[in-house]
Amino acid sequence: MKLKITKKIIDKIAYDLSLDGKKQIIWDTDMTGFGLRLYPSDKKSFVLSYRHNGKKREYTIGQYGKITLDQARKLAQKCMGDIADGEDPVAQRRNDKKRNSLNVENSFQDFINRHAKIHTKNWYETQRIFEKDILPAIGSKSIDEVIKSDVYKILDRVMNRKAGIMANRTLSVLRKFFNWCIERGYISNSPAYMVRLPAKKKTRDRVLNENELSEIWNASFEIGYPCGDIIRILLLTGQRRGEVAKIEWGNVNQICQEWIQPADKTKNGKEHRVFLTDACIQTISNVPKMGDYIFSSTGKKTFDNFSRDKNKIDKIINKQRELKGVDPIQPWTIHDIRRSVASGMAKQGIAPHVIEKILNHSSGTISGVAKIYNRYEYKDECDQALTQWSDRCMYFIQNE
Repeated sequence: MKLKITKKIIDKIAYDLSLDGKKQIIWDTDMTGFGLRLYPSDKKSFVLSYRHNGKKREYTIGQYGKITLDQARKLAQKCMGDIADGEDPVAQRRNDKKRNSLNVENSFQDFINRHAKIHTKNWYETQRIFEKDILPAIGSKSIDEVIKSDVYKILDRVMNRKAGIMANRTLSVLRKFFNWCIERGYISNSPAYMVRLPAKKKTRDRVLNENELSEIWNASFEIGYPCGDIIRILLLTGQRRGEVAKIEWGNVNQICQEWIQPADKTKNGKEHRVFLTDACIQTISNVPKMGDYIFSSTGKKTFDNFSRDKNKIDKIINKQRELKGVDPIQPWTIHDIRRSVASGMAKQGIAPHVIEKILNHSSGTISGVAKIYNRYEYKDECDQALTQWSDRCMYFIQNE
């Protein structure tokens, strides 16, 4: 049917139910290809019929009520100009929808599944950083709409928490993610390119003295489970905080007093055995059993709110120091505990290669040909060293 489409005609005309569901379009006599499509639901939409590369296309301009007749005619004229220039509005809309579906959140899930889980052992840390600081800020944004100022806003929020090291890590994972998106053809340029580290890199050389370790130990009881218990295991074993946070009940044998870290849960990808002293067993045996994970508020997720609870420890220590008229504790990180344990063991005369075994360092004092042929695990030496260190800890804690 052809008519001169006017507002009066649009308001009056309705879908003919007698045509049994067939497509019904009123074509305009003033503009070739411009029409009004009628629906059984009484919805009416403006359409444009055209040919591209010899193929007939039908493009929906918009729904009547959301746009006016005059607006529809202007949009139709613009489309006709684009078609004359060789463009295809239908194909363009499909591409736009596809591009808009590639938002940061679903692109990140692809990144985790197709790259991070395959190529990195600590992919869970990347996921944690995204879920905490990145996705809440830009997760719903189309991947190609993220700009440099978005990156700076994310980093500024992390810096506002006085978490400089975490801000640097956040920038690092953003760079990896956007570079991967470039490789996949999702974007052409990275919004993280040429963004400077938000915090100055600091040499990690802080070694906590025995008095500080004793203060941290005592404060760990005040903050309670699960972080307080994790802190004590870190202090007794010198292991990495992320690996301690992921201990599962199935990996611990309390009778044999050992914790086996599976290869897929360690930083260097090697299975690692840790002797659990009596003090460690006492800590573990007192925690609630809620699921697979030993140190978890729900048993379903590993604990990861270290920054919050570390700040609580500082407040507890500094409150006690204030009462004694002592200066506040100097800045420290949870990773400093690991370094301090290694340093403390060395002071006790424990051999460097034994300390390396306890820490599960991928590179250590045994290397080259010796490393290939020396498969002795120094189990007894490691057990004795951890017992010796645990005894030392109990001594300076009790005599603090």
